[in-house]
Amino acid sequence: MRRPPLLTLLALVCLLAATAAQAAQAGADTLRLALLSDINGPYGATTYPAELAPALRQIVAWQPDAVLSAGDLIAGQKASLNDAQVRAMWAAFGREVQTPLAQAGLPFGFALGNHDAAQARDRREAARYWQRQPTGLNWADTAQRPFNHSFTLRSASGKTLFVAAIDAPQADLSDATLGWLESQLASAKAQAAGARLVLGHLPLAAVSSGKNKAGEVLGPADAQALARIIKSTRTLAHVSGHHAAAYPARWNGVNALATGGIGGRDYIGQPGSARSTWTRLTVDLGKGSGVVDIVDIASGTSVPLSSLPASINGLGGKLERVSQLQP
Repeated sequence: MRRPPLLTLLALVCLLAATAAQAAQAGADTLRLALLSDINGPYGATTYPAELAPALRQIVAWQPDAVLSAGDLIAGQKASLNDAQVRAMWAAFGREVQTPLAQAGLPFGFALGNHDAAQARDRREAARYWQRQPTGLNWADTAQRPFNHSFTLRSASGKTLFVAAIDAPQADLSDATLGWLESQLASAKAQAAGARLVLGHLPLAAVSSGKNKAGEVLGPADAQALARIIKSTRTLAHVSGHHAAAYPARWNGVNALATGGIGGRDYIGQPGSARSTWTRLTVDLGKGSGVVDIVDIASGTSVPLSSLPASINGLGGKLERVSQLQP
């Protein structure tokens, strides 16, 4: 048998080495994020729905680089609850959610939801709790923590993801929040990052049938203002909760990722489609892109994205399903 020339063998070895190096670099540039939102039980509950425990086990087994939540961590937003009850709910969150994640070495980033921070008492107690809590994050701006705040996550290669969490527990965004967000995403630290995300509770447009009404999505002017900021700062996506129906989409030229949740809701126009989920988001910081994978908590398996509605047309406008988040 004729042997290949030595130069050909050397070229093949070099090609294989280069391919392996590129693959290693791609992995080093990648961040894996577990998105877990809307985990609260009924008003005042100091226990969590049964699906939370397997969701946490699945997340810990996956070993992401961080866990992010778009809010509704506790079951507040009821005027009759007193300070002690709200504090007991935050203590339960610390015991049932924050501690297991910390013990697994998983940083936790969050935005606050309507059940966490829509009322004055809830906001006061949320601030009281979070101002004393370690999260394992690299903070960028903590002046308004836990409402508007920002942080970075670093990949093995040293590239960073910049995350701005906004105070969006209700349909109206304040001018102060929008101004803060724009300055954060336009900052040198954010623009030097491989990708940027906005983390907020209410979505840009409705995803689930039970929430397809005014007050359950961002107001039209606020959503458009937010989209303008996302576009102008080349931010990868707006990541939201509240509707408990996981859906990766494109909306008016921006990526809108609804994270799903526990006690899932039907998609608009899709009765019987509800399921409890958490979401995997793998961000390539070299390309500034993201891949979405939705996990059905009951089975622990991925939900085929092709099984989701191709589009959803509810309050706030049309969402077009995507499989990847492209900048």
